[in-house]
Amino acid sequence: MTVRCELNINGGTRRILLVAKEEETIEHVALRLAAAILFFDQEPALEAGPRHPAVVDFGFFPDLLAADEAGAVGIWIECGNVATNKLAKVARRLRGARMVVLKESPEDGRRFREVIKKEIPKGEKIEIWAWPKGEFIKWANALRESSHVYGEASGRSLNLVLNEVPFCVDLISC
Repeated sequence: MTVRCELNINGGTRRILLVAKEEETIEHVALRLAAAILFFDQEPALEAGPRHPAVVDFGFFPDLLAADEAGAVGIWIECGNVATNKLAKVARRLRGARMVVLKESPEDGRRFREVIKKEIPKGEKIEIWAWPKGEFIKWANALRESSHVYGEASGRSLNLVLNEVPFCVDLISC
């Protein structure tokens, strides 16, 4: 699925294109859109691949990435399922960067937090944000190939409209 989306967030406007990779589900694309909105003011790269200067020679890449003023990784963002091995390696290499994982539900977020506690040293620095129960399904169902979002995003809060469907959501920190 490819989603063309016009974002009018926090008084700024941006048009984005989210192209799902072969293995990506609509839910993963919906999480990527939410991340793009939550970090709108940091102008995240939606496709941080091998040519992105912040992750050259990294070997693996985030779902979204926001660079700091020096052009290094400022925020590494993962959506949905992510291997703990990958997160452990990223956490070791990016000691000063912020790491955020978006999950579809509080249950997924809490389960993943427990896995991180067991498998990743100093994993408490990895932020896990989860959609409140039932809200993510509503979000994913509102998504269209041509979408329009307007409203505000701040921290873990979304107060906006996606394709005429209103959302006032505070993501849960797990």
